[in-house]
Amino acid sequence: MFSMMLKHVSFPLLPYRFLLWGLVSYIVIETLGVLVLQYMEGFQEQTVIISMRLLELAAFIIFIRKFDVLSNLGLQMPTQHALYIFLMIGSFCMVGAGGLYILQPIWFNYITLPAWLHGFTGLLLMVVLAPVVEELIFRGLLYRMLRERWGVLVSVAVSAAFFSLIHHGMLFSPQLIGGIIFALAYEWSRSLWVSIALHMGANTAVYLLSVLGFST
Repeated sequence: MFSMMLKHVSFPLLPYRFLLWGLVSYIVIETLGVLVLQYMEGFQEQTVIISMRLLELAAFIIFIRKFDVLSNLGLQMPTQHALYIFLMIGSFCMVGAGGLYILQPIWFNYITLPAWLHGFTGLLLMVVLAPVVEELIFRGLLYRMLRERWGVLVSVAVSAAFFSLIHHGMLFSPQLIGGIIFALAYEWSRSLWVSIALHMGANTAVYLLSVLGFST
């Protein structure tokens, strides 16, 4: 598998304007959301965050249609190869996480979610909206931009680092590992649906561990 990672088989180039508009829209919406939470009273955090993700998703749908990059991003129907990559990585992650939970359950004590994420809104955000939007941003845009210039290894590391920093404000976090796994899944499968599905699975596990109390 490591040899697969080293093969430099290029993705088709994404249109520059699609990359530009995608990144600009994400930055603008995120900035507006932060400003609303900081300076405008009366807005609940969950409402603002879900609204941000819905706006970001709507923007990406518009840009994907406008620039006709559905297949370029890997959003067409997954191939048998893509399904194989998903099953292989998903199985590896499940076995690894299960073994770690049995051997070192204390490592899972950090998994906690705010109370508002324990309801339907939290489920919608964590299991549906966040995986789709974040994979479009960090793998569909950032990883692809970096890969065109720096190749696979550097792009996997840098995009995963940004993924970790955005979530926790620090380089080393569980999201760093997740970012590496999702980027490699995208690279090997050439399907963004594979990284989205793995991201959904990881977030579902975090949600269940926290809500059902298995992390304590």
